[in-house]
Amino acid sequence: MRKPMLTSRLLAAIALAAPLFTAACGGERIPPKALVDARNEYGKAKGGVTLQLDPTDVHEADLALQKAESAWNNNPDDPTTIDLAIVAQRKAQIAEAEAAATQAQKDAEQAKADLANVMQAQLQAAKGQLDKTKLALDQTQSQLQLTAAQAAEQKKQLADLEAKLKDARDTIAKIAAVKDDDRGMVITLQGEVLFKTGKWDLKPAAMAKLDQIADALRGKEQPMVVYGFTDNVGTRDNNMDLSQKRAQSVRDYLVSKGIPQDLITAQGKGPDNPVADNGSVEGRAQNRRVEIVVQPKKS
Repeated sequence: MRKPMLTSRLLAAIALAAPLFTAACGGERIPPKALVDARNEYGKAKGGVTLQLDPTDVHEADLALQKAESAWNNNPDDPTTIDLAIVAQRKAQIAEAEAAATQAQKDAEQAKADLANVMQAQLQAAKGQLDKTKLALDQTQSQLQLTAAQAAEQKKQLADLEAKLKDARDTIAKIAAVKDDDRGMVITLQGEVLFKTGKWDLKPAAMAKLDQIADALRGKEQPMVVYGFTDNVGTRDNNMDLSQKRAQSVRDYLVSKGIPQDLITAQGKGPDNPVADNGSVEGRAQNRRVEIVVQPKKS
């Protein structure tokens, strides 16, 4: 009658000692795939912009992952661990999706604001040009006592000029930033759109944009200057050389598309005249640019 009792006690002792034996032999528990996936998904959410845009959902994912980790540490064989891990993974994915939606909305709002600013600037510039042209027409009519036919012809030219100006601005504004300053009409293209890093050969997409700009400017017979700009990374000599080569590439391409070569020149400005702070990635990206300046036609 004593043998069964000894056998039961022996089996119980072996069961209690098994985990200690496994640990002593260097055994390591392998977490389930669901828990590993949850860890990875949370790491992605925490390490990117998701934490900035949707911290609440990231926190919820963190709490859910902690529950899954605790369940696994306390009882690795409990199927509840997998359920909790799946919940944690889904919460991390929700956080990433919400952050992506928030970023998309911000981008859309910024694009809308930028478009409104460009359209307002174009309207003001066109109105100013129209007012100047009308004043010049009135003065000419008064001084030279234009005949009715001459006046009609000038009015037709004025209408044509207004139409061409509007068409050119509308076309260019779809693919580049356009503004007016004391140099004339300034068309700005970011360097990343036109060139690979450190290069001056035009990208195919850049050629397509320059084709449209050339079509819009061709026939205006106004002097133009292509300016190349860089950020402040690297030596000044290298940046001056790179900016000159980039400006020359754009100038040569526009000439190949019908812009008279005696009306357009190229000039590298290197890191001079930055439009943003070179202390940030975004600022340096804005400073790497090409400006096509359409100068007022000299009388």
